[in-house]
Amino acid sequence: MKYSLIIIFSLFSLHCLAFLPDPVPRFFRDSVNIRRQELFSKEYEHKKLDESYQKEAMIAMSYFPELKGTRIEFVRKDIKTTMASRPALGFLFQKKAKRTYRIFIDNNVKNEKGLLLSDVPFNAQVGIIGHELAHIVDYKEKTAGGIILTGIGYLFHPFRKKLERKVDEITIAHGLGHQVKEFSEYVLKDDRVSEKYKKYKRKIYYKPKQLSTLMSGYSIY
Repeated sequence: MKYSLIIIFSLFSLHCLAFLPDPVPRFFRDSVNIRRQELFSKEYEHKKLDESYQKEAMIAMSYFPELKGTRIEFVRKDIKTTMASRPALGFLFQKKAKRTYRIFIDNNVKNEKGLLLSDVPFNAQVGIIGHELAHIVDYKEKTAGGIILTGIGYLFHPFRKKLERKVDEITIAHGLGHQVKEFSEYVLKDDRVSEKYKKYKRKIYYKPKQLSTLMSGYSIY
């Protein structure tokens, strides 16, 4: 079923609604219209992330209260996409609660095949960071063997498509639907992004209209 997981995450969102900030259509860097001052709690500060993305990460993290206390490191690295997340090495020998997760930020676009996070609008930056945090939510529920199988499955487009769309649904259920939709729109419209990369994004991820359809299934939007 095309949107089969929406029912599951709709129930999840109802359960967590009392603990999540309200969805906000647009966040701004200089005039952040956050409705709750506690979103800037030190609990959401990432000491290994420089100031350039600190606000975006804190806002996105505030929509994932279940990740409080989770070890998350942001790492700048030359990767093939704007951002990516995965468990740090050693997860095979650690309990779920002891794992460290790394969110990679691309620092070098080769042959104009991607898009740097720094080139993305603030609101969309919140969206893609939220998407990566949703990956960590998915990882945290898996055994070490499950994570290995996920890594193997990700090599194949059908599995990758299913997983990335599931993660988009998690992001929407947490209240960052506007932001992940803006990121999708920006990638597909930006002239600096190659058509090959845009084609890949359209093939694997939900398109903006599909994201809007998913959002309409939640009372929080």
